[in-house]
Amino acid sequence: MTRDDEDIRRLFADAVPPLPAPRDRIAEVGTRVRRHRRRMVTGTAAAVTLVVALGVGLPALWTPDRTGPPVTTTDPIGEVVCPTSLAEQPDLDAVRYGDDEPLVPPGAVEITNCQVQVDPPGIGQEHPGPRTLTTGVDEIVRLLNAQPLRPTDRAGRPVPAGQIVCTAPGVDGETVLILRYSDREPVTVWMSGACRVAVTATHGRGADFEVFSTFLDRYREQLAVTTDPAAITTPDCPATIPADRVRNKPSNPGPPDRIRLNNSDRYVTVLPTPLVEVTACRYEVADDTAELVRQERRRAGADDLRPVLNDTFDRKAESSDCGEWPGYPAPTAFDTLTVADATGATAEFWVRHTPCQSARRLWSVNNQVTAPLLDALTDLLGPPPAP
Repeated sequence: MTRDDEDIRRLFADAVPPLPAPRDRIAEVGTRVRRHRRRMVTGTAAAVTLVVALGVGLPALWTPDRTGPPVTTTDPIGEVVCPTSLAEQPDLDAVRYGDDEPLVPPGAVEITNCQVQVDPPGIGQEHPGPRTLTTGVDEIVRLLNAQPLRPTDRAGRPVPAGQIVCTAPGVDGETVLILRYSDREPVTVWMSGACRVAVTATHGRGADFEVFSTFLDRYREQLAVTTDPAAITTPDCPATIPADRVRNKPSNPGPPDRIRLNNSDRYVTVLPTPLVEVTACRYEVADDTAELVRQERRRAGADDLRPVLNDTFDRKAESSDCGEWPGYPAPTAFDTLTVADATGATAEFWVRHTPCQSARRLWSVNNQVTAPLLDALTDLLGPPPAP
């Protein structure tokens, strides 16, 4: 090999970039989330390095093709416009059912979940805004297209054409999924829990509720890997709370819970995602006002509280023996626990101590206070008042 040959060999070797290390799941999810926010240009870094090296050392041997391949992008096209009324839902009896055509085209790059509220909304009912999924999109597309070809009733029997029976929509309203593509206009899918169907503007399927749960699971995972833990926190304890705020009565929605909005299994596992921080507050009631007497905020060991609260509010847990409205006594001493999970969402829980003990979460779930929960409160705030 001549010296010129050796120089050429070394020049080409130096122009090849090193192979990247294998990506783990978290890094891959984070990368895919960021990808939809910017235009991806393929091959530029390696091409520029090679062109510069060969242009300097071998101008007579090689001339680069400056036309090159077309620039590619994964940016979605079209706008996301969430429906604002159930009246915008397509005519369920006018769309086609039973054919083999996919409900939605493959290749979507993002899916936005819109919740269309019932009118009027329930007391204290909180609805999430639009939620956009950019990871695991192909999985949701597969589930949409794998739904039953025809609507089914609650017993799983096919419903004849023109005989779809709907119940009243639940307090969460109905779900609309808007799929965006890089090469076509968005596709809108109404996922009707009340009618047990999933329909586009032209055809439909029977609804499979795994679509709902899987979307929420993937969205929660996406939030967990893209939310900076340092930015996650729980609110401070209010100095005072109106005593009527913690009364157990039909007009009181109970403690706020934003974690449930992205929880696919909210009636079984109250807290599905690891906790980052907890704030505990202890109050004593004087006249009509609850006054703060002690507070504690912790990050270390915060997730130890998650199984304790999940067990306390399990659907099979025992209800409190404090009675029901209107005979339910007003609290004279109670604690609040506010937790923040890895997605940045928070949930609050109330634990009454006197005149009787009960643990309460959203709406009217009043359960007995478990021994592990009392131990956790003692560790945070000291021994609670005896009932």
